Amino acid sequence: MLAQRTQKLIEELKPDTVLVQTSPQWWENARSLKYVDSQEEMSKYGPDLDKHSNMRTIDYYYSNRKWLGMARLGIYSALFRFHFGFRPEFSPMRPGLEIKNACEAAEKVGAQL
Repeated sequence: MLAQRTQKLIEELKPDTVLVQTSPQWWENARSLKYVDSQEEMSKYGPDLDKHSNMRTIDYYYSNRKWLGMARLGIYSALFRFHFGFRPEFSPMRPGLEIKNACEAAEKVGAQL
């Protein structure tokens, strides 16, 4: 539902710029997933798309305190999973269907991505 609302909002507002938290390489690979319309389907492609996500550069952001940062991300992930009912398709660290739909809507309305 979040992915559809995000896409509808961008198409209605027609912003000049849409900011998404992922890498251009991730979007290039996710663009080829034309008929994915649920998070469960998107999660099947997660390991392939993770090769190009921002998580590849985590050492840059946590170079001095890497293990503390990784522990925090693990705890946050566990809390989100507990809160959302242990659904394996939900991962706060992986771009999902809402990012894909936002990118598609941005290109559709001619917004800078």
